[in-house]
Amino acid sequence: AFEGALMKILVIGCQYTGLAAARFWRKQGHFVTVTTTRESRVAELSQEFDKVVVMRGSDVKPMQTALAEQDAVLMSVAGGMIEKDGKVILDADAYTDTYLGTARNLVEALKNASSVKHIIFPSSTSAYGDGFGKDLVTEDDPNNPASIFQTVYVDTEKVLLSAETETRKVCILRTGNIYGIGRELKTQAMAMSGKTVPLDGEAGAMIIHRDDVVRAADFALRHNLSGIFNLVNDIHDSKQKFFGNICERENLSPIEWKPFGKGVKNVSNAKIKQVGFTFEDADATRESEDLI
Repeated sequence: AFEGALMKILVIGCQYTGLAAARFWRKQGHFVTVTTTRESRVAELSQEFDKVVVMRGSDVKPMQTALAEQDAVLMSVAGGMIEKDGKVILDADAYTDTYLGTARNLVEALKNASSVKHIIFPSSTSAYGDGFGKDLVTEDDPNNPASIFQTVYVDTEKVLLSAETETRKVCILRTGNIYGIGRELKTQAMAMSGKTVPLDGEAGAMIIHRDDVVRAADFALRHNLSGIFNLVNDIHDSKQKFFGNICERENLSPIEWKPFGKGVKNVSNAKIKQVGFTFEDADATRESEDLI
């Protein structure tokens, strides 16, 4: 619908992936509005983007103001971390508010924002839970979330998908573990090296370059995609094998995997390929390259 045309795009959450997407679209000439929860980032973000709004995703009035006249929205929130007893922990209530609170608020505000024709949400493959033990899970397979954090993704997706109309497309990109500049796979392996990690080592590595997430969001926009698409590259090794190889190569202490619960064995990326999307880093060899 918007192939080649310039748009007004709202990026809710301007951290790792959101910031890269906002920069990519700005470079293409789109009018980009970004949101941040921190007043301290306004000066820096204002130098790069057309408009900066300070808000939490669940703030009602600022959301309505930010949505006015937008053509598309990328909901790229991340959060749920709080400080407790001097430690930073993932808090279920804060996590729920970040994702579900933002989605509910966005959908409510859309009632007065008929200009918005696209909603894109980078969700997570963790929505599948353990995928009922299936070897290769597709978008048609049922979700089996085992924790509040996994359930939040499923519930957030449902809320956003409910906002789809004849004139508004909602696209969910279920991303794997995101890597790229500043979050290289080697860096991730170093952070886990010699430690006990509460993840299922037998689950699939399920990884995706940040810039392929940005490219997929742009592809969804230009090709009017709607519904759910898995977004992982072609690596089908288990976490244990994939990160174990990195540890061996880099001479790092091994990682001990002690899962809270079973993870999904692997997810298929065939559906997004079938609609014409190609991965710039299908084999995870370009982690420290800028691909956009």
